[in-house]
Amino acid sequence: MSTNDVPGHKSYNNDKLAMGCWAEHDDGSMIFVQSTEGGRVIYMMFDLSADPIVEYRDAMPEKGFKETFSWDSSKKDSIKWTWHDKSPFPWDRVIKKGSRDGVHYASVFDQLTAAQKVSKSLQLKVSEFTPEKYEHMVDTVKQGKTSNRLLSTIQAAINKLRT
Repeated sequence: MSTNDVPGHKSYNNDKLAMGCWAEHDDGSMIFVQSTEGGRVIYMMFDLSADPIVEYRDAMPEKGFKETFSWDSSKKDSIKWTWHDKSPFPWDRVIKKGSRDGVHYASVFDQLTAAQKVSKSLQLKVSEFTPEKYEHMVDTVKQGKTSNRLLSTIQAAINKLRT
C-alpha cells in the first residue's frame, strides 16, 4: 500500500524508511532512497521530463528528509509524493525512457563547464547567438602571399634548433 508520507514519518503507518523505498510524483518524477545510515538519507531523484533524463543525487538528515518529502496539505509549498516501501523501484521506467550509459557525476558542479559556472554565479540569462548581429565587430583577414625566402629562413632556424 502506498502513502503520501515518507515511510517512518508517522508511526501509525507501521513502516520504516530504508534503502529501496521510492516515491513518484504525478509529473513522472521519481525518488529512490539509496541509503539510510547515521541519521542521513542518500537519495536519487529522476526528472523523466528532461531529455536526456536528469538524475540528481543528494543527502539530507533523515528528519528533514521525512518532513520535506511528506505531504502536508496545510503547507502551501508542500509537494505531494506517493511513497512505496513494499514494491521494487520501477527501473524499467527510467531505462525505457532513454537513460544512457556513460559517466555518472557525483555532483552537478562536476559537469558544468567554466562558462556555465560563471553564468550561474552571475545569474546570466541564456540567449541564442546570431553571428550576423556581431559581424561589424570582426576584423576581416585576407589571405596574403608568403615569400619563399621568409619560409626558408624560418625553416633554417627550426633546423638549427633541432641540432
